[in-house]
Amino acid sequence: MLKTTVLTLLAGIATAATIMPSNAQFIAGVPQNKPAPTVSEDECAYQLNYMPRMTRTLIESIHSQPVYLIPVCETGLGRDDYGWLFTTGNVGTLRLPIANNRTLMAALTAQGYDHQDVISLRFGGNGDVVLYVHQRDLR
Repeated sequence: MLKTTVLTLLAGIATAATIMPSNAQFIAGVPQNKPAPTVSEDECAYQLNYMPRMTRTLIESIHSQPVYLIPVCETGLGRDDYGWLFTTGNVGTLRLPIANNRTLMAALTAQGYDHQDVISLRFGGNGDVVLYVHQRDLR
């Protein structure tokens, strides 16, 4: 009888422990004056961490795959010094092969970019291509 009582008590405590955190937001309410998040230079480029290595052969193998562009650190707040983006990406020495690839250049020019704006490149799961771009202030 004591074992059953202890087991029931432990089951009740376990149930209460899982239900109470889910009700915490309801009890506390929604915060009213939430400060606006600030984004540093490193945080705006978080998706560029751990990009796979790119080669000329991989870039030259791109033909008629879907190409998606993801702008990085384009705040629109004026002239920012994001030159480090172009040296830390995985296409630093591969911009000429990008310029010679018709599929990549068609996607870039359709959205107002060129091969010099590409920071990184990766292949998606379905064979598509993702280009991370940043509009330079050199224009």
